[in-house]
Amino acid sequence: MKLLILLEKWAIFIKWGDFMPEKVVQGHSLEEIRQEWAVKLKLLPEDITFEIMEKPGFFYRQWKVRLIWNEHNLQAPVITSSQAFWDGTKYVLALGEGVKRLIPFDQVGEIWVNGMLQQKAFDVSLGDQVKFHPKTQTGHLTWELQVLLQGLSVVAKVRHDLAGHYTLPQDLPAGEEIDIAQCTTWESLPVQEEIWDEARLNADLEQLKIVHGLRKGIWSEILAVKGVGEVVIAEATLPVPCQHAQLKDFVGAPQVLYEAAEKSVDFFASKVPLVKEGAVLARKIPGKPGVPGKDVLGKVLPAATFKDFQFCLKKNVCLSADELEVMAACDGQPVRLDERTYMVENVYVLHKDVDLATGSIEFPGDVFIDGNVQDGLRIFAGGKIEIRGSVSHAEIRAEKGAKIHQNLIGGKIVIGENFVVRSQLLRNVSELRDQLSVCLRQTVELIESAGASNIKPGQYLKLVMEKRFPELPKLASQVENFVLDHKDDEMVTEGIIVSIRTAKRFLAGLGPLDLQSLPFLQRVEQALMKFIETISVEIPEKLSFAVSYVQGASIQCGGTFECQKGTYNSDIRVEGDVKIEGVCRGGKIFAGGQVHIRELGGSEVSSTFVQMSSNSRLEVDYCHPHVIIAVGKEIIRLEEAYRQLVIYRKKGQVQVEKIRANPL
Repeated sequence: MKLLILLEKWAIFIKWGDFMPEKVVQGHSLEEIRQEWAVKLKLLPEDITFEIMEKPGFFYRQWKVRLIWNEHNLQAPVITSSQAFWDGTKYVLALGEGVKRLIPFDQVGEIWVNGMLQQKAFDVSLGDQVKFHPKTQTGHLTWELQVLLQGLSVVAKVRHDLAGHYTLPQDLPAGEEIDIAQCTTWESLPVQEEIWDEARLNADLEQLKIVHGLRKGIWSEILAVKGVGEVVIAEATLPVPCQHAQLKDFVGAPQVLYEAAEKSVDFFASKVPLVKEGAVLARKIPGKPGVPGKDVLGKVLPAATFKDFQFCLKKNVCLSADELEVMAACDGQPVRLDERTYMVENVYVLHKDVDLATGSIEFPGDVFIDGNVQDGLRIFAGGKIEIRGSVSHAEIRAEKGAKIHQNLIGGKIVIGENFVVRSQLLRNVSELRDQLSVCLRQTVELIESAGASNIKPGQYLKLVMEKRFPELPKLASQVENFVLDHKDDEMVTEGIIVSIRTAKRFLAGLGPLDLQSLPFLQRVEQALMKFIETISVEIPEKLSFAVSYVQGASIQCGGTFECQKGTYNSDIRVEGDVKIEGVCRGGKIFAGGQVHIRELGGSEVSSTFVQMSSNSRLEVDYCHPHVIIAVGKEIIRLEEAYRQLVIYRKKGQVQVEKIRANPL
């Protein structure tokens, strides 16, 4: 039996030439099934072949068959246009052939199919009863005015419906899908309900006492509302807020921190914040008063109160011409006492030791240290320096004097650096000029002597220098180095630099043998003489350096020097007077003024050297042996001990008054 069925199927496949579509269906009779599916498949009844799967029985009274047909026999679907018929209240749709889907749109109306409301796209078939109830509006325009936010705005809640309804054309577009939104059009109808006009709006605003802030074009906005919406009718003019005066501070600005990996930290550097005269410490940014506003009812809306402030000025500060900036009246440390109070401190006071924690100190005014100064640190002051403790291997520089109450061990001290530099410059230039003047005079005398006409002037100059002035080239080189090291000083002009360099060129090496050496050096001598005559170094009064005890230090002072206990193995150069109330043992003293020492010399290891200017006077209460004293260019060696030693120059002669300590 199964074999016969397979053979029948195979015969069918061979008959149609290919695998054909099939479908299993049920029906009460074979003829009913054939007719029904012929319509559905658009085939002729004889083009459908049955394969009986089940026959009707006692419990099941329908045929179950497999339909088989050839797709080549399918007829192209026929699509015809649908039609809409108006019955006075609704449209009845007669769907054409080929229409499979219908899309409703609630805003234009309702779609009912077979008595059921459809709100989403749905499929349709022949015989479905489709009705369209269009949306109809009788026309309405009203509003409700509301004053919001206590008079800041007026809002109209508008309801605006146009009179009319949506219509469908009698012939709808042909297609498998009908979109109601694409087919409907709006048709206006006479107004049947209440419509308010612009006069009514103005009357309502007058009734609410709206007198300010009415917006332009509000009536057009109301007419543009579709359905329900809000329109802002009036808005208050808000007050313009004031801008309070602001303070921009430059004193308390945070310091920039650097990571150790990026930049090394100099623990010996000065950590004192400083400002120059005229620096701006703070600036006031002027504020602006606010502008009052007005609400829709005409009530004034006050602006916030404008807040201003004034700077409080303490010492060494002043206001700019426009009174908006606080400026430093001198160099010093800026201090902000409170939010608006400023000052510049021209005296720096430190009540502890100067160490790595504090760092070095560089201050344009006076400096007071109530402690010690540790190794490697420095204190530079544009004024005076007073140190209550000791100083160990530090560098101290003060322009107007210094005092160290305890010991000074090692290090370098410079008091009145400007005067020290200028005095040294004057001495160096004077010495170079003196030696050069004598050298040139002797050279000229030698040239003018009898029998010297066959020798060149440069050879005479070279001969005189080698015999009597062998150190002159070295002196010229030293003066040149000193001048170049201090070329920023106002006394060092371009002219003096050129003169010194010219002197070095014609004095060193083969320079004297140059044909132009003698006339050029004569011009240099004249330039140096003019420089010496026009310059003067005045030592200011009260420029002094006082210390209790000195050992192994280098001291340069443009004023006077005073030591209470004693100096040991130190290099002391003083432009003014020197007074040592204790012992001066070892080292060197260069004094430009009067010198008084209680006890001089005494070291068996090294000698003690004292050099004075030609007009100075030396007084020593007790002088040990092995002391060398220079008065100008004259050297006095003391090989014995003396009391009441006095050395001075009188009528060009050096006078020495002394009493032997151990008479024979």
